[in-house]
Amino acid sequence: MLTILACCLLAATPADDPSNILIVLMDDVGRDKIGAYADHPNPAPTPALDALAAQGVLFRNAWAYPVCSPTRAALLTGRYGDRTGITTIISATDGVYTPLPPAETTLAAALPRHRSMALGKWHLKDTGDPLEAPLQAGFDLCSGYAGQARYFQWTRHENGMRRDESGYYPSTLTRRAIELLEASQGTNEPFFAYHCPILAHSPFHVPPSYLHSQGSPSFPAQQHIAMVEALDRHLGLLLAAVDLNETYVFVIGDNGSPNGTITAPWPMGHGKRTPYEGGVRVPFLVAGPGVAAGAECDALIHVTDVFATVQQLVGQTTPASIAQDSISFAAQLTQPQSAGGRDHLYIRQAPFPGATGQVPEFRALRTIRYKLIQFSNPAREELYDLSVDPHETQDLLVLAPGSATTSIRDRLAAAFPTFP
Repeated sequence: MLTILACCLLAATPADDPSNILIVLMDDVGRDKIGAYADHPNPAPTPALDALAAQGVLFRNAWAYPVCSPTRAALLTGRYGDRTGITTIISATDGVYTPLPPAETTLAAALPRHRSMALGKWHLKDTGDPLEAPLQAGFDLCSGYAGQARYFQWTRHENGMRRDESGYYPSTLTRRAIELLEASQGTNEPFFAYHCPILAHSPFHVPPSYLHSQGSPSFPAQQHIAMVEALDRHLGLLLAAVDLNETYVFVIGDNGSPNGTITAPWPMGHGKRTPYEGGVRVPFLVAGPGVAAGAECDALIHVTDVFATVQQLVGQTTPASIAQDSISFAAQLTQPQSAGGRDHLYIRQAPFPGATGQVPEFRALRTIRYKLIQFSNPAREELYDLSVDPHETQDLLVLAPGSATTSIRDRLAAAFPTFP
């Protein structure tokens, strides 16, 4: 039976001058769109992301959730959605109230020596909650926008200030983020910036021409590429404002590319909102002081693991009562070929109790080689050998039934975690 790993945070001596932390959570940008991953022969132009990969570690087996809200909750709390209750997208129209519970301890609250900033998209509040929800979750400052993804007309907010604005919102957000980061670097207080641009989330559109080289695309798949290129241009400006000798930078995808925009070799229908690798195996790059340059790591990494890793990097120990599902991968930042702390990855999507609408329920678990997916309504299972079938086109339960396949299936099924 697979070992079920508990959270194991290495104690460290608190640093007199802890490093800055910048986490960039890209929106609906899968590995197929990032040149450094080489999943697609002609990805979107991403020179800033490719340069960051050359300066740090590129993780090839990192999982997030297949949709936005669960990934954000898991990253900020170090806990699976089964614990936080955030198991699918928080919606204003599903008839239930399901924000991130106030009792959850976020990474911002767990970094008392850092000035913490939540910049851009939040998507962990619900109808009626204030726009300043990040402040209630432990951040010192929040700056973002009201409503859904609005690119050219929006209501800007920052710590209680409201102002209707026009122009291209991602550019405005980037300028404000750079102002705040540069101001923070002029003080003796380290910063933790949680930067969440809305690119490249729908509505699909053509960004201003100075941000991309795609001409005037009319189809969503082409527009998505232009939006990813615009995101990369903004990231280049943001990264130029920080010193990698003093700042750890994490760039992560919140889920895979949306179906309709995902590109080969990832199959159509295996992107965002699905438990397939194209939906949950996301871009994940880390650079910063002491991080190996131009390295790749095959260790299994979960988005919950950011919490424990950041705590270790800044010299803090996390109480065992929080971030139970987070396992530090700090060792892999200096020794990328070393074994990671996980022997499996796990995600589960489920509708909120009492919610209206259709949310498929499923759960998935993978080892470095095998992956089991269990669907509900109707109940069915799929099993893949990722070592020879990384894009999940050959279900072993169908193509190779028998005792050997059943044994693999039973071993993975027994490893699914249980929760109180």
